[in-house]
Amino acid sequence: MIGEEVRTAHEELVRRGTGLGAACVAAAEATGRQRAGSDAHAAMDDWENRFLSLFPYTEVVTHFQAVGRTQADPALVRRLSAVPADRHDAFLAAWLPMTCDQETGGYVTYAGLRPHLLAAEADLDEDADLDEDADPAPPHGGGRDRLRSRLDELTVAVLGDLLRTEAATAGLGATTPAVRTRLRATARLLVLCGELAPSHPIDPSVTADVAAALARTQEPLEPLAEASVRAAKTVLELVSPSLARTVARSLLPVTCLHDEIMFIRSIQVFEALYEQIGLAVTESRDALLEERLDEAADALAAVTDRMTVLPALFRLLGTMPVEVFAVIRGYTSGRSAVQSRSYRRIEAACAPHPPSGVADSLWTGPTLQEVWTDVRTRPGADRLTEQLRRLDSSWRGMKRSHWGITLRIIGEVPGTGGTAGASYLKTTSETPLFPALTGKGER
Repeated sequence: MIGEEVRTAHEELVRRGTGLGAACVAAAEATGRQRAGSDAHAAMDDWENRFLSLFPYTEVVTHFQAVGRTQADPALVRRLSAVPADRHDAFLAAWLPMTCDQETGGYVTYAGLRPHLLAAEADLDEDADLDEDADPAPPHGGGRDRLRSRLDELTVAVLGDLLRTEAATAGLGATTPAVRTRLRATARLLVLCGELAPSHPIDPSVTADVAAALARTQEPLEPLAEASVRAAKTVLELVSPSLARTVARSLLPVTCLHDEIMFIRSIQVFEALYEQIGLAVTESRDALLEERLDEAADALAAVTDRMTVLPALFRLLGTMPVEVFAVIRGYTSGRSAVQSRSYRRIEAACAPHPPSGVADSLWTGPTLQEVWTDVRTRPGADRLTEQLRRLDSSWRGMKRSHWGITLRIIGEVPGTGGTAGASYLKTTSETPLFPALTGKGER
C-alpha cells in the first residue's frame, strides 16, 4: 500500500514540469485518451476481435508510461491479466507479468529482466524456459560467445535509449548544474560502451561528436545535447530491430517521474553485466576442470576489464535527487535489487556459502574457488590467482560504491526490499567473493 504522503510528494514533483526532478515526457505529452487507457483498450479490441497477430504493445506501453504502473487503468490491467495462454508467444508470456504486478510485483518484473534475457537468448534456444525460478545450464563454447554479443548489444541499446531520453529533456527547462551533470554522465557512458560492452562494438565515429562536446567543459549544454540526440538515434538504428523493440517495451515505470527512467535503465545495464560476470565465472570454472589455466585467467581478466566502467555508472545514479528517490522507493517497496538472481548466482558460483537453501538452488557442482584451490600451486597458476584477486577487488569496490550512493540518497532508512538499507550494503561490501584468497574459508 502506497502511503498518502508518498502520493502527495509524487504529485508535487509532477507539477514541477518535465525532466530531471519532475515528470517524464510521456506523462507530460500524453493525450486524454492515452492517459485514460482508451487508446489501449481500442487497440486490444482490434487484437482480440480481428485476431491480429501483433499484440498492441505501443498503445499499452504508452498508457503505462503516461500514468505509471501503479495508476494504470484497473480494467486494462484485468484485461491484460486475462489474455488467454493460447494467444501468447514467448515474448508476450515474458512481458505480460510486468503489466499485472501492482500487488505482487518483485524486482524481476519491475526491471523487465525476463523480456531482456529472452531477447538476448533468442537465437540460442527458441524454446527457452521462461520460468524465472529455473536454473538452466549456461551455454558453452560458441553459445557463450553469441550470448555475450547479444547481451552487449542489449546494453548498447539500453544506453542509446537512455541518452536519447536525457538529451531530449535536457533543453526543456532551465539548464541547471544538475541537468548538465546528468546529461554529461549519460553521454559519458555511451562513449565508454566499448569498454562495458566489447562484444558489440560501435564505430567510434558514432560517438565522436559526443566525446568532443564532453571535452569542452565550459561550452553551453546545447552542443552536447544535439550531438547526443544524433548519436543515440544512430545507435538505436544499428542494433537489431528485435532488441530495439525489447528495450522500448521493457520500460514500465511505477511512477510518472523522469528520474525513474534513468533508474530502471541503470538496473538493466547492471543486470546485463551480472550475466556477463556469471558467464565468465562459469567459463573459468569449466576451463580449470580441464586444467586450462590460461583460458580460465583470460575469461576473468576480460570481464574484470568491463567493470572499470562502473564508476561512470555510479556517477549517473548519483544524479538522482534525494526527494525523487524517496518517492520511487515508496512506490517500489518489495522490489529490491537484493532479489537479483544473477547477482546472487555469481556469489554462489564463486565460493561455498553457509547452508541456506538459497545458494544451493542457484549453483550446482564445484565453485570456482574450490577448483582454484586444487590447482593454485601448479606452474602458471600465479596469473590465475591474480585475476581472481582483481575480480574480487572490483566486486567489493562495486558494492562499496553502491553503499556510498545509497547512504547519500536514502541515508539510514530501510531499503526497498525490507533490508536495513545502507547499513546492510556496508556489511555485504565487506564480504569477499573468494574468502580463500584472504586466508578465510581455507579447506
